[in-house]
Amino acid sequence: MDCGFRLRFMGRYVCFSNRLAELGKLLEMARRGLSVPLVVYGPEGCGKTSLLRYLYRELAGLYDYVVYYSPIHGADEGLISAEDVKKAVVSLARVIGGELVTAVAEAVLALGEVFAKRLGVRRAGSIAILLDDVFQAVGNVELYVKKALTAMEHPPLEVDRTFMLIASSKGASLEAVGRHLWTNIKTLWNLDREGFEELVKQIEGLDADQLWRATGGNPRAVELLSDEAWSEEEVVEKMYKARKVDMELLSKHRDAVEEAVADPDSLSKAPEELTRHLISKNLVIRIIDPLRPVEKSRELGVGEEYAWQTPLHRKVVELALRRLHSG
Repeated sequence: MDCGFRLRFMGRYVCFSNRLAELGKLLEMARRGLSVPLVVYGPEGCGKTSLLRYLYRELAGLYDYVVYYSPIHGADEGLISAEDVKKAVVSLARVIGGELVTAVAEAVLALGEVFAKRLGVRRAGSIAILLDDVFQAVGNVELYVKKALTAMEHPPLEVDRTFMLIASSKGASLEAVGRHLWTNIKTLWNLDREGFEELVKQIEGLDADQLWRATGGNPRAVELLSDEAWSEEEVVEKMYKARKVDMELLSKHRDAVEEAVADPDSLSKAPEELTRHLISKNLVIRIIDPLRPVEKSRELGVGEEYAWQTPLHRKVVELALRRLHSG
């Protein structure tokens, strides 16, 4: 736990919780530098933004230039870097045109041009770029990733070491990215038991054991439960309505769905259209080369290759199955 870095959780400021294994892996990669973009993919609300912002602080001592951008937080607040770099990126984004949050995402990939043409820098010792849920702002994910690769392979200035990390929770984007050799894909999972307990025990009155069983270590899921007076039924009902699960598809493959509820790894042999649908609705995630070992758990719905994003996500599909039976 690092109380030198505080973040918002349940409306309060708390200390950054244990991500030692993931941070160690990412910093090891950063010290070496990367040849292709690193795509880190994980459940919604698992703490990707907190990890990337913490990583930004750590990389500031390892890299000459570090840029963090999250379009979700806007073109101004979401862009963090040295002031001259930030101004130059936004200036280029205005030249690119269109919606500013999207243009900034494009301008960050042109960081070499920013340095060479706008800041007069001809040689940069090291550049690190952290892109947080940027796929939601760009139209063509494949094209954006190819541009990211090109930016690393053919920078318009001399760079000794580069590190580019793109974090995403969009299940549908993984297939588009994964069918090419343009990136290195890794999974960032929910907090482990120790890190989760560190987090929730900072808030008086929370039952860490009960919340672990309910959320599988997902901080956002805890906040959702808190907002609904700890009613899992209310949260699951809202998620069910928001996800708009294809009931006809679930009915068509009911046996496979029931098997997946019992064991998510059964999706490896389930009809492809079902697996794709559950991933596209951000209910299920495919575990690919995780940054830390992910412990298999039938109770939490975590397998070796596939997992429900949280136990609440599994309950959404259980609810759908009950309504199929009652209908």
